[in-house]
Amino acid sequence: MIKKGIVMTKNQKGLTLIESLVVVGILLSIVAVALTLFGTVRDRLNVKNESENASFVYAQIIDLYSDEATANLDTEVAIQAGVIPKKMNVVNGKITDSWGGRVEVEGSGTSAFELSYSRVPTGEVCVNFVKNQKKVGWDSVDIGSGGSSYSDLTNTQIASDCEGDGDYISITFKRDEDA
Repeated sequence: MIKKGIVMTKNQKGLTLIESLVVVGILLSIVAVALTLFGTVRDRLNVKNESENASFVYAQIIDLYSDEATANLDTEVAIQAGVIPKKMNVVNGKITDSWGGRVEVEGSGTSAFELSYSRVPTGEVCVNFVKNQKKVGWDSVDIGSGGSSYSDLTNTQIASDCEGDGDYISITFKRDEDA
């Protein structure tokens, strides 16, 4: 009776050099694809987390200061008042975001306030972050050195402003008086 399949003689053991190289090549390709996808997934997760954080801060300040002026609001007061979500990193009175940048809260007047991010990655991350906050209720946003009202801001303008000169850009979300 003849068996079908690979027949090994006494001298044959394991894989040939070519077979080993093919296996290693396939494994390296899988690792390269996985690392590329990891970066994309990490960026999307960071945008989601920071969008939720900014939305939470906005809602908390609106609720907390509904009958009080925001003139005395700053980062320290926001931390003490519980305006900053627990998942944001707060150390020694300083808030950092998912990208390692500083986050600042500043109130002014009777109902105006700002939420500033100092280190948001340029490109797609910036675009998605700004677009997500457009739905929250902010009146305007400063991307880098330029500022725009959300009502006038188009997707093309957001993409253009988020290009920046380097790897990171600053973003400040603003709520105007009596909005």
